[in-house]
Amino acid sequence: MFPILVRRLRQRVRPLLHSRRADLLLLFVPLLSLVLFLGAAAALVRYTQQTELQRENDTLQRDSEWARQRMSLEMALMQEQLQSMANSLETRRGNERFPAMAGAFLHQHAPAVVVYATDPDGKLEHLLMGSAVPRDLSWIDTQHRPSQPMSLQLQLQARQRKRPVYSLPYHLPRLGWVVESATPVMLGSQFAGTVGAVFSIDGLMRGTTVQELSSRYAVALVDRVTGDVIANTATGDLARKPLQYVVALPPFDAGLSMRVSSYHSAPGWTVRGLYWAVFVLSALMLWMQWGSWRQMRERLQAQESLTRETAFRRAMENSLSTGMQAIDLKGRISYVNMAFCKMTGFSEHDLVGRAPPHPYWPARRSAEMALALQQTLDGLAPPSGFALKLARKDGSEFDARVYVSALIDNRDRQTGWVTSITDITEPTRIRQELAASHERFVAVLEGLDAAVSVLAIDRDEQLYANKLYRQWFGASAHGHHLLSGQDAPPGVGVDGDDAVDSFVGLPADEFLHTQAQVHEIHVASLDRWFDVRQRYIQWVDARVVQMLIATDVTARHQAEDVARNQEEKAQITSRLIAMGEMASSLAHELNQPLTAINNYCSGMIARLRNRSMPTEELQPALEKTARQAQRAAAVIRRVRDFVKKSEPHRVACRVQDIVQNTLELAEIDLRRRNVRLFTHIAAGLPTLHADPILIEQVLLNLLRNAAEAVDKAGRSGVLRSIELDIAQDETQVHFIVRDNGTGVADEVMSHLFEAFYTTKSEGLGIGLNICRSIVEFHEGRLWAENQYNGEVLSGSVFRFTLPLEPTPRSGTAPTGAAPRGTDLPAAPEGAPAAPDLHTSP
Repeated sequence: MFPILVRRLRQRVRPLLHSRRADLLLLFVPLLSLVLFLGAAAALVRYTQQTELQRENDTLQRDSEWARQRMSLEMALMQEQLQSMANSLETRRGNERFPAMAGAFLHQHAPAVVVYATDPDGKLEHLLMGSAVPRDLSWIDTQHRPSQPMSLQLQLQARQRKRPVYSLPYHLPRLGWVVESATPVMLGSQFAGTVGAVFSIDGLMRGTTVQELSSRYAVALVDRVTGDVIANTATGDLARKPLQYVVALPPFDAGLSMRVSSYHSAPGWTVRGLYWAVFVLSALMLWMQWGSWRQMRERLQAQESLTRETAFRRAMENSLSTGMQAIDLKGRISYVNMAFCKMTGFSEHDLVGRAPPHPYWPARRSAEMALALQQTLDGLAPPSGFALKLARKDGSEFDARVYVSALIDNRDRQTGWVTSITDITEPTRIRQELAASHERFVAVLEGLDAAVSVLAIDRDEQLYANKLYRQWFGASAHGHHLLSGQDAPPGVGVDGDDAVDSFVGLPADEFLHTQAQVHEIHVASLDRWFDVRQRYIQWVDARVVQMLIATDVTARHQAEDVARNQEEKAQITSRLIAMGEMASSLAHELNQPLTAINNYCSGMIARLRNRSMPTEELQPALEKTARQAQRAAAVIRRVRDFVKKSEPHRVACRVQDIVQNTLELAEIDLRRRNVRLFTHIAAGLPTLHADPILIEQVLLNLLRNAAEAVDKAGRSGVLRSIELDIAQDETQVHFIVRDNGTGVADEVMSHLFEAFYTTKSEGLGIGLNICRSIVEFHEGRLWAENQYNGEVLSGSVFRFTLPLEPTPRSGTAPTGAAPRGTDLPAAPEGAPAAPDLHTSP
């Protein structure tokens, strides 16, 4: 069975070994990837084990240090109590209290089994033993001294060092392993004895800290001198466990240490799951490798079939007499057939991969060829094709007709363009002869009411000028440059070796776009306005030339001037209408200061007649009368300045002054309608270059319309108010007027700024139209939009902007605004609004 499998494997692998190097890479790279994957998986498993072991070791060390700190804290507390008992022996009363203190110490601390006190000679003065100590324990000799050598040694060390000392672990019969401490009793600088305590190591093991630690680890107390285990919480020997941590046990650092061992076991199901995952993934990779081998064999068969089909198509393309060329989306040549190579004389090696300019482009027609290539790449090639002149390798030129079609790949994506080139030298000669017979139609151009001029852009030579052009500008090219708004180019010498230099500096964008350029220009020498249309065309000799058609539009400009004057008059009329509507309120506004003047004068006359008015009271009364007269004069002056303003005049003005003057006029109508005005003006607004009276007219119109909308909607309370917000951004100042009216209907919104369109029964329909004309004269924008509270229409917002630095422009008055829609985008809000600076009732 196995030899049969080997033979079949050889049969499948043998064709692959004869394939190309790229195919071999595709074959063996997956195998190499599989080996690397297995190695990475094994390393990952090993790394996981090491990480788990390190994490357990870190946890073991952290818990051991925590237990060490707890036990150190407990021993420090016991030492403080022993020191307190030693201090109490310095007095007689403390000597009497020692048994009670020692008994409380033994009762409070389970590890302590014996507490005693000695005099300077080592004789026992007090001795208390815990309940766990056998009563017949022979621990005291006949001289009433501790019989253990360790106790005598501790007393000597305490006397020499004059500080608490601790012993090494030692074994007491019937009590087990213990450690002992000795605390010196000092009377001034004299040694007066010791206070000793014996601690059971088993008691230390039964402590709370060790019990908590032993629930997770095996804890053993080890003699640091001999290395023997004195006490252990585990039944077995855990000395060879891989995870252990040994820490000194204070204050017995010199003789006692604690060893904590982890119950580390075999790898869990997680690690075993990783092993199984590696095994399954390895089997899957082998199966995929086998599938890749099968796919490689099928691909080689398909590649052989494709090679045969490609050779067949290549033979068909080489048999054609029409040249074929393929370019990518950037104009780089990707394919040429044999017919195109024979047509141009260049080999396939010379053409494939070349970027523009291509080798077969005539040097003196580079601009024309670049224009044709750009139109091809833009998809603007005419269906009838291009008629171009191409250059052969020997330098000769021939006429060719080029047809373009899109090159689509198997995914329906365009990857370039395919051009078919046909030699049309003979048909071009016949067409040129026919074109000569059409020159008689040039006479038609002589009868036009427009000036027609054609200029050769490479030589600055006027090729054609009709009769009307010659009447106005003569036969020179000066008039052509004057109408086009361009200076005459400097003289350029034509180099026979590099004729493309004659096109340097020309507007390349205008070559690539076939639309005519339209502009208006004023010729001062003729005092006429011309509507000029110019474009680049191909002349009869295939050169690129500039054609210009200029129509006299002086009459239209004169009509626009008349309309502008009418617009100015309409502005004055609008202001007069506003003052007429405010007449009754204005009378009430003037009546207040006049009534005050009358009252002051009558009062002063009456008191002067009665001789009851002192001289010192006469001056304040006269000053109040003068202020009321000045108030009435200011009202009249504001109205007069607002009404008589006619000629627009831009000056440097402050936004705050414009708002203040407008509010002085608007407050009359606001009080009459009982509408409150909230004004928010951003801090630090710059100075504007504008006509303040015209801007005041716009603001006054918008504020009056907003107040009328609120009054008409019948709002009450807080809603019976309008807002004026003024902010700025980097380039312009924003004026925003919000009302709480009923909003603007959609059918009205589209005609809102049209002249003579109004929804008021007594309105003229010119207010908003004039406002937009004024704003556009200042190079700003005015538009309206509705505001919503959720989905409920809650009013309308009128916005207009003024630039911080207006661009220079001709003219002094705003022209009439043509009807426009209201689909302007909302301008940004600009800087945050400042607190209320002005509130009008």
